[in-house]
Amino acid sequence: MKKNLAIVVFVLLFAGLGYAREFFFVNLNNIMYMKYYSSTSTMPVPAVMHVFESASYSTLYYSKYIYTLLWALLFMMLSYFALKRFTGKPLLCRLLIYTYVVMLIVAGLAMAYGLIVSQRLQNDEYTLSRWLLGIAQSPIICLILLASEKLYNKSFQP
Repeated sequence: MKKNLAIVVFVLLFAGLGYAREFFFVNLNNIMYMKYYSSTSTMPVPAVMHVFESASYSTLYYSKYIYTLLWALLFMMLSYFALKRFTGKPLLCRLLIYTYVVMLIVAGLAMAYGLIVSQRLQNDEYTLSRWLLGIAQSPIICLILLASEKLYNKSFQP
């Protein structure tokens, strides 16, 4: 029974974190839209997001990189605790961290390549980077590693 309750709690935590992330970025993009076009939006800005209205467009634009890394870190931490709770396998927890590090490095290199070679962030490199960061801001890696626990157990049995 306790395992079922833990599963429900982690599903709710992942759902809540995903909702909070989406809420944050949708509203931040709305504020950026209003600043860039010097207009108002039909979508009202929630009170919790008013603090961002005083920043300039470029500050908001570049801060999105930091916010993206922070959200990825939050998802990694929640995934780590879920893996630790449900598997107790240090190898799977290390694999999670290695996966996040590799994804962030590849995403960063793709963006750097796009900036250096193409001198803009609108080509395939940017798409790859956004895709990798989208995975990093989701429970997908955690789910794959949880599913792989059964393989881990079988591979070390005589």
